[in-house]
Amino acid sequence: MSRKDRGRRFAEDPDETPEIQDIPDDSGDRRRRGPSRAAEPEAGTRPSRRALLIGTIFVVLVVIVAGIAAYFINAAQPADPTARPSSTWELALPVQVGDYSRDPNAGSSPSADGGRTTVSATYAKGGKDAVVVLMTRPESDLKKFMKDAAMNAVTEQELSNGKGTAQCGTSSDNNYTGCVVLQDDTAVLVMGLLDQPRQELADLAQTTGAEAAKS
Repeated sequence: MSRKDRGRRFAEDPDETPEIQDIPDDSGDRRRRGPSRAAEPEAGTRPSRRALLIGTIFVVLVVIVAGIAAYFINAAQPADPTARPSSTWELALPVQVGDYSRDPNAGSSPSADGGRTTVSATYAKGGKDAVVVLMTRPESDLKKFMKDAAMNAVTEQELSNGKGTAQCGTSSDNNYTGCVVLQDDTAVLVMGLLDQPRQELADLAQTTGAEAAKS
């Protein structure tokens, strides 16, 4: 029976199931043939061990060169941008600073302790002991200096000439008020004995440091 006749017969009698011919199954053959060669990766697309080694060496060299460049850049810059120049002048207190003066015959030789050199003296004004002046070096951090000196209620005091500021506080030992400034890397501390205002003490510290630096 032809395919056309079978179709006509099925249309006339839909309850009759058409014959189904066996279709050869070649899946076994496909399994035996295995995957297509086109699915296999080409040997040339895989990086060789030599290429990986060269790439690794290149990366290491780049890191080393970058590290060396960073070292020389940092070495060319100052280690501490806030560091002050070292004092080259003699650590000696002036005899006269404005209306304040000290006894020129009184000993004021510098003393060394803990890597710092210190000198101090008492200054009089109007025939009365008025301030104690202390200079020490090297110093760079006035806030730490005041903390080490056991000074309380420390505040920043602007100088009258507008050329910087001082750190002022009250001694926890005797309740005297004192102010300190930096002259190069030398701290200049003035402790008031006559209840002077902080502004006067700060300005006197700055003037004393400037006079001492002239020596």
